[in-house]
Amino acid sequence: MSPSGGEVIQEIDTKRLGQVAAQYLGRLPAGQRELAASEINRFVRHVGADRPVTQITKLEVERYQQYLADTAGEGATRVEALKTFLSDLKAKRITETNLGAGLRVRRKGGGANARKEEAAVVELTREGLEQLQLELDRLENVVAPAVRDDLAAAYQDRDFRENAPYDEAKRRMGEVQGQIDRLRGQIKAARVVERETSNERAGLGSKVVLRDLQYDEELDYTLVGPGEVDTRNRRISIQSPVGSALKDRGVGDTVEVDIPSGKAHYRIERIEQA
Repeated sequence: MSPSGGEVIQEIDTKRLGQVAAQYLGRLPAGQRELAASEINRFVRHVGADRPVTQITKLEVERYQQYLADTAGEGATRVEALKTFLSDLKAKRITETNLGAGLRVRRKGGGANARKEEAAVVELTREGLEQLQLELDRLENVVAPAVRDDLAAAYQDRDFRENAPYDEAKRRMGEVQGQIDRLRGQIKAARVVERETSNERAGLGSKVVLRDLQYDEELDYTLVGPGEVDTRNRRISIQSPVGSALKDRGVGDTVEVDIPSGKAHYRIERIEQA
């Protein structure tokens, strides 16, 4: 007996974000899944794995991208995988609207800008440097070989005009190599520093309590090096837009930060040691 329309809606309403994300990732090829999982699982942790997908709004997704820009900087705003996942929910009629329609996918440029980023000094703790080195080792020795295997398999089809898997593998290989190059540049430019111990100014290791002057909300972030970023626990890179604006500032200072939707203004309420 086929379910009634009401029963179908009820079944869809019970679908949880963590469940549909796991099913979606399970359908992806191994190399593609490795790259997509980090962005999608970051979103799942932020919103909540048990959250019914029908309760998630487009505004909430757009605010999530703003949160990423605030906390982890430019690298964390590469949301192409998340945008594709949310579009797939609409295509499969799990959601009524395309929740990812408002996400802005930033394309990283190369050339002089990339060299300038690599040349900049990266301040981080000894633990942060070790985390960067571990991630580089994972990309070089686990992720990249898997993607190269996909590329080699797709290459066997010599009709490249219609070889979408080959084109996709080439794109993924370029993305992985870009991540590897970025990490190598950060490690090369790393300067290990001690954590800030003063409550007078914000620095590496500081927990900074802010007031969002537009929404009158209180926020708190801990400033860490690139290898120690954990958006779930509000540990943000000191080189992110918010981190850079807060560095060396004191209680009572107002800072302005560029975000995807414009500018945000925060006032420093307190500075504590994490």
